[in-house]
Amino acid sequence: MLNLLYTESLKLKRNKILWLLPIGGLLPSILNLMIIIGNSKHYEMHWEDAFKNNFIFMTLIMGVALFSLISGYVFSREYTENTVNSLYTYPVDPAKFVFAKLMVILMMIYVTLIINYGSILAGGVLVVKEPLTGSLLIETVKKQAMIGIMFFALAPVGAFLGVIGKNVIPPIVLGISGVITNVVVINSKYVDVFPWCIPTAYIFREDAEDPKLVCIKAGIILTSMFVIFLIGLIGYLKKVDVHAGS
Repeated sequence: MLNLLYTESLKLKRNKILWLLPIGGLLPSILNLMIIIGNSKHYEMHWEDAFKNNFIFMTLIMGVALFSLISGYVFSREYTENTVNSLYTYPVDPAKFVFAKLMVILMMIYVTLIINYGSILAGGVLVVKEPLTGSLLIETVKKQAMIGIMFFALAPVGAFLGVIGKNVIPPIVLGISGVITNVVVINSKYVDVFPWCIPTAYIFREDAEDPKLVCIKAGIILTSMFVIFLIGLIGYLKKVDVHAGS
């Protein structure tokens, strides 16, 4: 399994998609810092507000589109590069390839989130005047970690569409559709049940009438999405005999 993981990691070496990780991590922070600087003349921005704005940009928009693209790309590239015919004919269970690819996706998600968190800290030190408390630092680190887990739970959806479509276009459409729908439902009663809006609902669960119920819904829905699409992904790869490139 470690050999498969290492092999999948090597496939991304010098790959252009890796440039999306720093871009995806830095862009929300840059937009957030621009807002802080722009509003500094009117009122003083606090660290808590800076983190909240960053979470909104990351969970509502950037993460939805970027991580769907990454998930679809990691799985669909075997078709676009015509390596799928040899990959799944090895005497190795396709499920092991799937899990190795998912671990690569998980690493890419957290690299993006680490860049995002580090950049908002670095930029915030320059523009936020109040001191950063240790309790807020720990709390936001935990939230950032949970964001990664939640988006990883949705990774099999983009991966499944990438395999079915044999290219990255379906995952891209999924990501764009998710962003648009997020913007529509963010202020509705469906905010904690629409899968791609759940990370935002969880981060801001303190504002809900029943924070505990938000957590329960998040766990049930995201776990179900992960299991269902993972089973579908593995089942499809095992059932289909011919894996032709697009």
